[in-house]
Amino acid sequence: MAEYTVTLIHDNWPAKDAAHFAPLAADPPAGFTFSYKTWDYYPGITGSREAPSRFHAIADVVSEVSRTTGVLLNDAGIEKTGEWIDHETNQRTVAHLLLMAAHRAAYCGLTIGDLTDFLRAVEPSHGRAGRVTDRRPAQA
Repeated sequence: MAEYTVTLIHDNWPAKDAAHFAPLAADPPAGFTFSYKTWDYYPGITGSREAPSRFHAIADVVSEVSRTTGVLLNDAGIEKTGEWIDHETNQRTVAHLLLMAAHRAAYCGLTIGDLTDFLRAVEPSHGRAGRVTDRRPAQA
């Protein structure tokens, strides 16, 4: 497995006071450091995690932080989520969008179960997407 550098923040929507982040500040995941000024503005963590992919590294760290501190870090640092750049950035973008969905769903009255049900509903079409299958079939 490869090692991936991960930076995750809470984008301050809604704003949380320092006490909310105290458990994370006191005990960040192994190999990570906490700062109230990640990217100059946001509470967050930076470190590295060994995983099969960048997406899995982000998911693993978010899960650990949520489970051990109750803090949902809701931003993986993607500003232009509609842009696809390269495989590694694309995985980070997907993780970022899922973090945003999980965080914002709660404010809309949706559960994680609602989100997974939604993903399961689109699953039949999922296998037809990807680097090879996105190509249009030859016209007869």
